[in-house]
Amino acid sequence: MTEMAAQTVRILAIDDNPDILYTLEQICRFQGWIPLMANGYDAAMDVIRSQIPDLVLVDYHMPGRDGISTVSELRKILPDVPIVVLTIEESDRVVQRFTEAGADDYALKPIKAIDLISRIKVHLQLAAKRLPDRTPGKDDRAVRSEAAGEGQNDNGEKISRQDVFHEKGISEVTLTKIEKALKGEAAFRDIDEIETATTIKKKTLYRYLQFLLKEGRIEQDYSYGEMGRPRTLYRWKNEH
Repeated sequence: MTEMAAQTVRILAIDDNPDILYTLEQICRFQGWIPLMANGYDAAMDVIRSQIPDLVLVDYHMPGRDGISTVSELRKILPDVPIVVLTIEESDRVVQRFTEAGADDYALKPIKAIDLISRIKVHLQLAAKRLPDRTPGKDDRAVRSEAAGEGQNDNGEKISRQDVFHEKGISEVTLTKIEKALKGEAAFRDIDEIETATTIKKKTLYRYLQFLLKEGRIEQDYSYGEMGRPRTLYRWKNEH
């Protein structure tokens, strides 16, 4: 993404902690992004009524309407905008909850600028690949009135898979291990089974599975146990 393009990217951050909002604002400004700050759901709705963000950061723990509920409502309003949850928790249950609510990814608190910037960049790139006619900083009506070349970035250059891999820190070796564990298997497998088959730690594995879902290379389903708590299951997509 060029410097000029970066200056049109709008990042909406929703967090009830003013110190966190300040940190996120400084990170955005450092990258040349336009920061849109909101201390809760209602404030976020006020922002969205006037400006449609290109990516949303949402705190998991907030008073009143929490992060899960906020993500769920945001996904209805912004179906194509990447949503990243900020959380101090990384349990499977929490990850499943905000994934089911519509989040694209999560970043752990305390915030590490390098990690968060990397995640934001890759989701902006992935969104550009999914919606090549979407220009950062434009509202949806303006976007639909413009035509852009498929698979191009804001500089008119093609976005390669290797560029996306580099931004996110995605390894072809790790992707291949996951592919071998899933490809050819008719049944869905949960993250524990995939972890056993690949020896990849869950935190890393989850990130790669989310990447593969966005790439359309795997599909997911849910299994409900006796307590009604769903398990997320994954399977390699049939190419035929």
